Amino acid sequence: MSFRQPRALAALAMALVITSCGDDERSAPARVPSPSQAERTEAELDRARARIAKLRAAKARIEASRPSKVAESETPGPAGSEEIDGPTGVSGGVFSNRDRQSFDALAERLPGREGIAVSPVGLGQNVSVLGELGRGVAWSTSKAPVAMAAIVGGVAKETDLREAIAASDNAAAERLWSALGAGKQAAEAATVQLRAAGDGDTSVEPQRLRAGYTAFGQTDWSLRSQVRFAAGMQCSDAGQRVLELMGDVVAAQRWGLGATDLPAQMKGGWGPGVSPGAADGWLDRQMGVVTIGNRPLAIALITDAPDHGTGTANLSALAKWTTTHIRATQIAEPEC
Repeated sequence: MSFRQPRALAALAMALVITSCGDDERSAPARVPSPSQAERTEAELDRARARIAKLRAAKARIEASRPSKVAESETPGPAGSEEIDGPTGVSGGVFSNRDRQSFDALAERLPGREGIAVSPVGLGQNVSVLGELGRGVAWSTSKAPVAMAAIVGGVAKETDLREAIAASDNAAAERLWSALGAGKQAAEAATVQLRAAGDGDTSVEPQRLRAGYTAFGQTDWSLRSQVRFAAGMQCSDAGQRVLELMGDVVAAQRWGLGATDLPAQMKGGWGPGVSPGAADGWLDRQMGVVTIGNRPLAIALITDAPDHGTGTANLSALAKWTTTHIRATQIAEPEC
């Protein structure tokens, strides 16, 4: 499997800053897919089931070979930090006790709550997590599985793909969603892509839970599941295409992993509140793949903060901390 470096952003000179994942949303009429598309979706389901079986088998092998490490990794670290699913790449885990203490000191200085999840690229890889905040509304990060589903279903227009991923344009993402049939039909197609990339738990939200915001953007997505998805995107043609677009994100949205000065492919999401009923505060998150010393590492970041500007600054601080506390030798080889 070849892991391509993200292309330099040259053709996109957009200075667009989308202030909310729900801005300028429109509903497009649902479209009934052709029988051939339904057949392709069923074939994708079969492939996803096979990938899930491979994932479970890999996890069972890991647990059987390192029972003491797994038990140790499930013990919470200082001040709400924890590492799950065992060590990543080396004995003792990707984050040392000193790293955890350093992270907790950083989190104390940042406004709001934070969380980090990391994983080597591939299916069935181990995940390490730090921080107090471990899940929240997906916002525009959910555009990645929607775009993958549109590619697999043969209904994606190139302009919509680029605008939805590289510029996080809601109208373009809604067109992809409508082309998939919208509602439950589109949600199921996007969920198939989550499964194919290794997220065995999350289901894409089919309904608008908040007026003025996308249905898929309201998906509840844990950091652990999101980093598994980001890690597995490289294992399919559709995922590779979306990763390429994630490497071309517009300059105004290159915070977080884009602030590390390392090769990075990223997709951010942002909007008000942590849960559908929340009226105050802001939730910012980002997932992607960053290359450290020629080794790709999947990273998912999340923070709740008073406003979007503070949230993106938090994510940049988290990304810089993560990439300076992980060495290439700690990252396991990619495996699809």
